[in-house]
Amino acid sequence: MLTPCSTVEAAAAVADAAKRGERIKVIGSALSWSDIAGIPDKVMILDKMATITVDASAQRVRVQAGARLKDVNDELARHGQSFENFGSIIMQTAGGYTGTGTHGTGSKIQILSASIESLELIDGLGHIHRLDADHEPDLFSAARVHLGCLGIVTEITFRTVEAFNLEERLELIDFDTALSRLDDYVDNNDYCKLWWLPYSNKLQVYRFNKTDKAPSRRSVQENFDASGLSGVTFGRLLQYTRLRPESISWLMPAIERSTFKPHARIDRSDKIIKYAGAIPRHQETEYSIPRVDAAEAIAKMRELVLAGDGYKVNFPQEIRFVAADDIPMSPAYGRDSCYLGAYIASLRWAPSYWLDFEALMAQYSGRPHWGKSFNRTASELRSLYPCYDDFNDLRLRSDPRGVFRNRFIDRVFPEATG
Repeated sequence: MLTPCSTVEAAAAVADAAKRGERIKVIGSALSWSDIAGIPDKVMILDKMATITVDASAQRVRVQAGARLKDVNDELARHGQSFENFGSIIMQTAGGYTGTGTHGTGSKIQILSASIESLELIDGLGHIHRLDADHEPDLFSAARVHLGCLGIVTEITFRTVEAFNLEERLELIDFDTALSRLDDYVDNNDYCKLWWLPYSNKLQVYRFNKTDKAPSRRSVQENFDASGLSGVTFGRLLQYTRLRPESISWLMPAIERSTFKPHARIDRSDKIIKYAGAIPRHQETEYSIPRVDAAEAIAKMRELVLAGDGYKVNFPQEIRFVAADDIPMSPAYGRDSCYLGAYIASLRWAPSYWLDFEALMAQYSGRPHWGKSFNRTASELRSLYPCYDDFNDLRLRSDPRGVFRNRFIDRVFPEATG
């Protein structure tokens, strides 16, 4: 295992691997469900490269790629700053989070990678590049979602915003009624996401808006979630559903009625957005589709789950929204997007469910989340990403000896497409 303490040390390891014909894969938090983190020969961990430097006056934060999002959020808060958009899971490293195009929700806000101002990257020969819009702009633009194949990102500078509080409001609304109001929820709130517990006739509509109000006191349910006990309890219920599939259609709505109550709460933005509880083991795929198709696709997802052939879906489904960006391999490239998360707590049922779900997503030119399971072929991905060939050319130039190739890269960018 390679554990460099500096960019220079990491670059030397890459140069050595290139000479030996070896491959290196950088691993962050290992949260990805896809094979993007697959290890071919050597693994590199950047935990010793995790410094965070905030410049509040310039509204910038410079982080080494091994820094965890949780720690970055806390350091930003100490300086009166915040990221504008981030996901509900914050254990990831900055390099892994941005490299997979991971996102939060907010229809007017782009993914976190779009706020990158500059990057430090080691190419496949061990050369160090310092990239921004004026220095190697094509490589900089692509490296904001690098997929682990353009090089090793060792340092990132992000734009930040003044710290803010959010008020979260949760309502449980009739499924069809919620879909008929979807544009209102998404357009008229700073942030919005939906959860659906399969077989429930409700959609959980979460609306988040900036506020000057002070943080509210935690409720009993929030304390229960923060303790991790709710996640443990839900995990045990999931074990039961795998043994008794016939229970799922009544148990999921029962869990919703007993646990997810309409409420309002206020706290620091990242504390509101993040998921506070322990996360039970489950499997994920997620696709980005054009926002204009969201309501129709959500309705069809429900039909698919209810008619499931050979599987029962036993985990909340999540729907989020982000603004279009110009990052070549971002799933939100060139279009305002809705992300539909198809989650399931069963290795046995996941393949069948995802086969049907991916077929549905293909009807809407769905692009997979790079860090989650997917089965799209290179030919299909090429048709979905207008800049696919340009990105692949950059990859071949940046890594001419294939130091960063692994199974994921081999199936997304086969040599035949080079």
